[in-house]
Amino acid sequence: MACSTDRYTATYVVAPSLGPADCRVADFTDIQTAINALPPAGGKVFVKAGTYVVSQTILIQQSNVHLQGEGMGITNIVAAATMTATPAIRAYNQQAGNVLPLLADTAKGDTSASLTPANAAQLTAGNHVLLFSNKPVDTEDPQKHAGEVKQVEAIDTAGQITFDDQIYDGYLVSDGAAIARITMLQNITLSDFSVTTLAPFYTGNEASVSCRFIDNLQIEHVESHDTYVAGMQLLSVRSSNIAECYVHDIRDKQPAANVHYGIVVSAASQNVSIAGCRFSHTRHAVTTGGASGALENGVQRNITVSNCTSMAADTAHFDTHDPAESVSYVGCVAIGGKPAAQEVVGFQMRGANSSVIGCSVLQAIGKGILIFHAGSGGATITGNMIAGVKSVAGALGIGIHLDSSGTSRHTIAGNVVKQCEGSAIVGEGGNNDVVVSGNVVDGTNLVVADASIVFHSAERITIIGNKIINNRTGGPIGMKGSSTDWLITGNSFAQNSSNNPAPLSADSTVINNSGYNPVGTIALPWQPSGVLTNDGGGSADPVSGRLYTVRQSPKTIIITGGAGTQIAIDGTPTGLSAGVFKLGIGETITVIYGSPPTSHVSAD
Repeated sequence: MACSTDRYTATYVVAPSLGPADCRVADFTDIQTAINALPPAGGKVFVKAGTYVVSQTILIQQSNVHLQGEGMGITNIVAAATMTATPAIRAYNQQAGNVLPLLADTAKGDTSASLTPANAAQLTAGNHVLLFSNKPVDTEDPQKHAGEVKQVEAIDTAGQITFDDQIYDGYLVSDGAAIARITMLQNITLSDFSVTTLAPFYTGNEASVSCRFIDNLQIEHVESHDTYVAGMQLLSVRSSNIAECYVHDIRDKQPAANVHYGIVVSAASQNVSIAGCRFSHTRHAVTTGGASGALENGVQRNITVSNCTSMAADTAHFDTHDPAESVSYVGCVAIGGKPAAQEVVGFQMRGANSSVIGCSVLQAIGKGILIFHAGSGGATITGNMIAGVKSVAGALGIGIHLDSSGTSRHTIAGNVVKQCEGSAIVGEGGNNDVVVSGNVVDGTNLVVADASIVFHSAERITIIGNKIINNRTGGPIGMKGSSTDWLITGNSFAQNSSNNPAPLSADSTVINNSGYNPVGTIALPWQPSGVLTNDGGGSADPVSGRLYTVRQSPKTIIITGGAGTQIAIDGTPTGLSAGVFKLGIGETITVIYGSPPTSHVSAD
């Protein structure tokens, strides 16, 4: 009887057995043997259904290789119990050239670097290099250093190296700036299988699937589970995509280091997309961060994580660690958490110019979204749903938390924050130039009494067009510490314990807020400092001849009676001794009298 063709579209097929000699269904029973047999141009190794226990790491060291199974849970790659320090799969060619010091500093935006002619002669056009230095790039770990991957376009006889792209950082000779040739694999694809381990413990540092120095890495429909350190790790990977993978039940290494991640993006990785993946039982589902070691320098740039879900994390579901830049989380969901200590955050961001857009945080513990560390300025937090953040020991329960390290210049817009046990938005000391716009805040501070939006010692905060309702323990806005120069306008306050956004600095502007303006007549309006604010606490009568400046919101001032009264507006005498005067913010009034007139001041 003729044999049916079961070859699929592959260079080689791997199966648990070869089958009878007259109906061979596979070329190999060993995955590594099939990979080693690929021609120099590469090819596909198709691994049929079954369980493949490997006693050594599967190595992919050439370009254009596709390792494909029949599906998650159908093709299973299992690291043997003896593999306690090495990953199941490693895609990496470690061949590298000498370290070649730079002759001159480079600046951001440059497209070339200078070597000695002899050192430049060690490179050829088309080589990939790691441009790096000893400059620290991590606010927590000074051993993580600057670096980025470039491709050489041209070399001249004077030693000038021209790159394919601009340089993203400054590399100084005083920081040991140098170039090293690396082997950059191209077009590596891993798809449609599961990876796990039988090892009872693990002492290594690599993830179950470890990929390094690859351009166009594709990982699709891969499950990594019940393994150690991380499900997948990308070091200096560029223009790559991880899609529809399932990573769960990641365990800590020995000695315990609190390292059990889903997907780690590190070193000089750039332009990486992680989409449609699922995670559970990790420290972080996705994390970025530098690495330390030979040719592991680098900053992660332009990383997008979209439409991913995480549950049962024990520290923070999604984490952007220094020294990452321009990391975006879009449409992701973080649900609940299993606290190892106290908090389980939905998203925590430590990289510059990063974004959380259109995501959902449900039942986080302590904080929904956390922006922290000095390098994390310029975050965009827009269009997110944050609900049910729980407090910890009577504190926190915060929807969006900007910590006290001086992060600034954030935009928080169009979010819904509701039913949180603490405040909706909290900025600790030194968070300046923040825009809070168009958010709906509903039913916060259920346990922790405070205002719904609170900033401490912050300058130039703009709070505009927000709807803040149902805070039964506090007011809508708290301006604390040495805060100055806020703009609070166009907001709607209703059903709060108090609809008064107080206290307010004299130089703040508070106008056209439904539920607060107008505040009506102000008791004791005339402040010794010469301002007319909404807070009162001054005196009933103006001091004769003193100039008073309207602050916070426009004022209606009614002057009647008195003797010898003269009234000047903005320094110009009116010729009137009484009347009704409507003054805008910044306008001034001076009342000169022999005996005090009666005055009424109201905020509009």
